[in-house]
Amino acid sequence: MRWIVQLVYWSLFLWALAEDAAEFPEEDGVLVLTEKTFEVAIKSHPYILVQFFAPWCGHCKQFAPEYAAAAKQLKQTNQPIRLAKVDATAELKLAEEYGVRGYPTIRLFIDGRDQEYTGGRTEQSIVTWVLKKAGPPAVELETIEAAAAFEKENRLAVLCFCDAAVRSAFERAARQVEDVMFAYSTVPEVASKYEATAPSLKMFFPHDEQSAAFTGDLNNAEEIESFVKAYRHPMVADFSGETAADLFSDGRPILFLFRDKDGKGEAAEQALRAAAKQMSRKILVALAGSSEPMDQRLMDYVSVDVEELPTARLVIEPQGAMAKYRLEGDVTEASLVSFVQDFEAGRLKKYLQSEPVPTSQPGPVHTLVGSTFEAIVKDPAKDVLVEFYAPWCGHCKKLEPVYASVAKRLESVPSIVIAKIDATANDVDGVDIEGFPTIKFWRADNKEEPLDYDGDRDVDSFLAWLDDKAARPFGHSEL
Repeated sequence: MRWIVQLVYWSLFLWALAEDAAEFPEEDGVLVLTEKTFEVAIKSHPYILVQFFAPWCGHCKQFAPEYAAAAKQLKQTNQPIRLAKVDATAELKLAEEYGVRGYPTIRLFIDGRDQEYTGGRTEQSIVTWVLKKAGPPAVELETIEAAAAFEKENRLAVLCFCDAAVRSAFERAARQVEDVMFAYSTVPEVASKYEATAPSLKMFFPHDEQSAAFTGDLNNAEEIESFVKAYRHPMVADFSGETAADLFSDGRPILFLFRDKDGKGEAAEQALRAAAKQMSRKILVALAGSSEPMDQRLMDYVSVDVEELPTARLVIEPQGAMAKYRLEGDVTEASLVSFVQDFEAGRLKKYLQSEPVPTSQPGPVHTLVGSTFEAIVKDPAKDVLVEFYAPWCGHCKKLEPVYASVAKRLESVPSIVIAKIDATANDVDGVDIEGFPTIKFWRADNKEEPLDYDGDRDVDSFLAWLDDKAARPFGHSEL
């Protein structure tokens, strides 16, 4: 009876593939959906990943070839998985229905029910994430041929040569690592092919040593997960638009080397590669340049001036309450190794960048820098509103005249300060900036718990919100 059900299932799947060409046009293997075809596509495919994009979006353009390559790779598998895309600027109802607020927004639909895509932005990351969502956390390999095919089809592959008694932690780790494929085998011939003895675990990857044997506790899912994450990236990774999300979400401290492609830059890169071999993959090591837009954004983010190159920064929690450390002096193998050792021993101080103190304050908005922030903002006699901005941020530029008008209206109120700080050129310890502009309010009577501004961005809304939250209300309606 079971084989009949499977036959019907696969017949329907193959029929659906045949119908795709007629119902859904394709671009580079990706289904192109509209409001008219969206519902039909979702219902006729048990697994379908949908990208909501904007034609003008730079991130979408950069992502497009990876997405198309993933679509073509998935079409070659025996899995009923398709990739699709929707122009969210043309299909506004669909964009609203699925909460599209930025581009690209990606959702996976399984039997019509959607969930957020949390994988990476490379071809293999997409393929692996979707395959793991469509199947068990780890697949069984019953023959040598199946093992060889698994290794060939997956750039990052983890094999456990074990029986059910020790597989529980392995499968828990497999569920946590979404962009690496896991498999297991109980067949002695498969273990022999990889010169392994049961129980044991090996990982295969396309970089550096190409494989690594796990030497930890097979009953500890966290140890297995840490092992896999340590080898999923090269010993020295390249920073780019495609790899940025994967690097930032890795979880390890990141040592970035910024260099130009000149003689000094090449020497610094050689020093980094030599030093990386001594770091036992406890630190994620990455190379960045200075000429590409993503490199320049990263330089702004971790406070690197182009005049410093080549130079290094060590960053922890880049997606949260980031802390960064600056390498002082020349970039050499010895200085990099010592830099990391000092970090691990807790001997380094955080690097807090500051612009020079302004010689005057010509406008109604008080300009802060890193070195003046504490004295102005933590003044117990003042309620202080601070805008953290980036010079290149379009939303910040749009807010500028409104913010200046708010400050002008409040010039006669001595108990309140309206301030701004360039968050790309100044650091404030303990303040987490996740986007621009970020606007925070330090009440005079509570300097330890700033409030996030959550009102509308017009003058009257700012004034009403401030009057309501201030330790010393000022009567905004009378201004």
